[in-house]
Order: sequence, then C-alpha cells, then structure tokens
Amino acid sequence: MYQHTRIEINTQRLLANIRLIREFIRSKTTNVVKYCLPVKANAYGHGLVGVATAVEDVVDYFGVAQVYEGIKLRTAGITKPILVFGAFADDEIEELITNNLEITVSSLYKAQLIAKFCLARNSLAHVHIKVDTGMNRVGVRVASLAGLVDFITDNKCFVLKGIYSHLAKSDTPNDEVTYQQIEQFGEIATKYKQQYPELLCHLANSGGVSNYPQSLFDMVRPGILSYGYASVLPNSNNDNSFGGVRPCFSLYSQVAYFKVVEANQGISYNHQYITKNRTRIVTIPVGYGDGYRRALSNRGDVIIGGNKYPVAGIICMDMFMVDIGINGKAHIGDEVVLIGSQGNQNIYLEDVARICDTITYEILCGFNERIPRVYI
Repeated sequence: MYQHTRIEINTQRLLANIRLIREFIRSKTTNVVKYCLPVKANAYGHGLVGVATAVEDVVDYFGVAQVYEGIKLRTAGITKPILVFGAFADDEIEELITNNLEITVSSLYKAQLIAKFCLARNSLAHVHIKVDTGMNRVGVRVASLAGLVDFITDNKCFVLKGIYSHLAKSDTPNDEVTYQQIEQFGEIATKYKQQYPELLCHLANSGGVSNYPQSLFDMVRPGILSYGYASVLPNSNNDNSFGGVRPCFSLYSQVAYFKVVEANQGISYNHQYITKNRTRIVTIPVGYGDGYRRALSNRGDVIIGGNKYPVAGIICMDMFMVDIGINGKAHIGDEVVLIGSQGNQNIYLEDVARICDTITYEILCGFNERIPRVYI
C-alpha cells in the first residue's frame, strides 16, 4: 500500500527515453555504441535497485559512484557490467574484485594497490583508466597516461576494459573547451584502439549526447537525459535540449489536516505567512526532512483537486501548509501533487529547481529513503 507520501517512477517512460536516446545515437554515428546508465546517488533519486531492475535488458552497463552501490546491485541480482566511477580505499579492493565490479583507475599508485592485492589472491581486476582532459577533478594527466597503460597491460592481473574522460562544459553547444576535450580524447582513443581494438573509449555524458556527436565513441553515459531532463535548466516553455525524452519522476502526498483560519493569522514558524482573509489551510505530511526543499517556503505550489495552491509559510522538517482559499475544497486523504501532473495542471521539476536556485540533479538527489519509490 502507498504511504501518505510517495515517489512514482514511470518505468515505461524511462524505457522509452533510453530507446529514444539509442535511436538518436544511431542516427549520428555508424559505430556500435554501448549504453552505460548512471545509477549513482540512488539513480538520481529514482531508486537504485528499482531502476536497474527495470532497465537491465535495454542497457549495456551501469555506472555507480561508490563500491556499496555496486554491491547493492549485485545483491539484488543485477548481472550487467557495473563500472564504479569514484575513487576507492585500500580496504575496498577486495569488495570490488569479489563483486565483479569494474574499477576506475586514475593513478599509478592506485593501480599498484590493486596489483598487490590481485597477485596475493591470484585474482583479476577489470579496470577502466580515467584520464583528465580538462575537468580537473580526477583522472591521470595525459602526459602520464602512457606509463599507466603500460603498467596495467604489463601485469597479467589486470583486464583493461576501457579508457574514459569527462566533459566539463558539454551543456553549452559549440563550446571551444568541449571541442578541445573531444579532440584530445579522440587522439587518445585512436592511439590505444589500434593497440587494443576491444577497448571501450567513452566520453559523452548527457550534454555530449545532446550537443556533440563527435563525443560518442564506443560508449555513452547519459544520466539526467535518460531520466527525462535536459542537463541544464530549460527555458520558460519547459523545452529540452534533446527533444522527446519525458520525466518519469512524480512526487505525491495527501492532505493530512484541514482547518479554517481567520484573517491576519500567522502560519508556520516565525509567521512569515500572514493570512489576508479568512481562509482554509491544509497540512501536507512531507518536509525538508524528506528532501522537499525549505527554499520552497512561500514560493512553491502544489496541486489539489486539479487546482494549484501556494505553499503557506515556512516548510517544516516533516510537513508544510497550503492555503487553498475560502472557496477551496480538500478532504483528508485527498491526493496532493508536489511534482508531476493532475488534470490540466503541472508542476515541473525544472520550475522547482529554478525557485530553489539550483539544478534538477540536486532536487532529485535530495529526496531520501523516507519517501518510498513506487514503480508503475
């Protein structure tokens, strides 16, 4: 049964997004391009295991940020290759190997740690080398790449699966820095594909897929695009830089309490909302403790009964109030849409992010496990 507050994930939309992106990629290149779906950060708030289970048949790889995410997928029965993007600690090497997780190596030092473990245990490590082409976050410097490749290919305990990098400004079309990154990575890919034809060279994130067909190479990693959003805030018409994909995330709650409040009364903490007239106030049982942002206080909207109403007062940890006006109608248990659609009304995630002065990624990732995910 649904709890009072729930996140619904439309798996058919998610699958349709992935198929649409695949078709778009096929129209841009003659290469056979693999699809790595990033499911890090609880699949961008959509639910790690639920998403992976729903789409495993239509993707080639999953991407996670941390070891425990990969372990959780393996425990749930996911068998597709899983690449761990993030750094690892010495004591995580065993878990990486035993759970058949592909490891990102960004330095000779980390490669040596893996080699030491594998030689002692007579085991193999499947690795991808990450090279820094301009993000300046993690990755081996281009000047040091050859030495790292030699070390890995000279040691029989390694299986070199891929080389990859990350685009820093791909959300912006026709960006010179992005073209430079693509060119530099292209030279790397050409060199090492000649030596290792089965090597997966991958660079394109969501912005790369949308804006830079030169960045597609052997595999793509479109995260936010797969979930139905542009990788930057869209314009006021809610357009996407990549046409056709649709959000599969909706956030619902219920009316938990109802009361009539007289004029000139304060609502919630510090009375930052004062009623102008006699009105009806309803309480919704979700708050910033669940990830519904406090920045929406007195600025956000919800939909009840097909009508939009404003958030009234400061959002609390576990609840917030809505002013439905003296003529508004609501009953205990009525559905409340916080993100999504009801009737002819919509509350777009992009608009929520804009109010909060942030990006869609941060809003999605902020909804925690107090809110159950329901897959439809």
